Amino acid sequence: MDRLKDILLYIWNFRYLPLKYRWSLIKWRRRLLPTRSGLGLRNALRNARSLKNPPVPHPYLFVLRLLWPFPTWYYPAVLPPPPREIMANPRRVSCQARDLIYLRSMPLWRARDTPQRSFYRLYEALCAADEHMITYETEYFWRQSSPRWATANIPDPQCEDLEQYAVMASLAEVLVKSFMWRLELGLRRHDTAIMNRNVDPPPFVPEVCPSWTAKVPPLTEKLAIDPEEADRYFDSPFHHRNIYTATGSFYTV
Repeated sequence: MDRLKDILLYIWNFRYLPLKYRWSLIKWRRRLLPTRSGLGLRNALRNARSLKNPPVPHPYLFVLRLLWPFPTWYYPAVLPPPPREIMANPRRVSCQARDLIYLRSMPLWRARDTPQRSFYRLYEALCAADEHMITYETEYFWRQSSPRWATANIPDPQCEDLEQYAVMASLAEVLVKSFMWRLELGLRRHDTAIMNRNVDPPPFVPEVCPSWTAKVPPLTEKLAIDPEEADRYFDSPFHHRNIYTATGSFYTV
């Protein structure tokens, strides 16, 4: 088999021709058979081999499923567990952080992702007190400039668990505050990661909290998501609902 592979590579790379002809033929081959496309299939296949949490099917099957548009194009959003369940086992969430880096690099996966799914991932990262994951997911949400990714369009999770509902409502409000902070700095959601300080930023449309957050009341008992912040008070939507956790990871540029 190795011998056959060597023969095929010898033919494929035109090694039987003089070097001055070989490069011209390779350029023509790249035009006829491009190795890259807007779908990023080769990169998706490479990164699919590194996904571990949870285990995925064979990389080729994973890429084929990225292309499969049925029953719907957008991936469904599944409501995560309540806060205390995630707090009891934060490692389950943190183990997914590495895989999310690979997934976000796949154009097809990003095209099928939804604001609700990203919001739920951010909620899980918050309950797991994973600051790095909070930062990455906040930046990912910020970089989605499509109108459907506006913070006002975050769907109502309609949680039956009161603690979960309070955390999600506060999270949506903090996300809006952090986005407004970026906008006031001159950043824009459709810009590149590097801010051009020599050009005045264009006017912006303010980010707005989704309407359902206004109906979520504060908790009667204190919920300390981050034990290190249990005795500290910061003026944030979380503390207004009797939830104690830091919000610094949302404010990064």
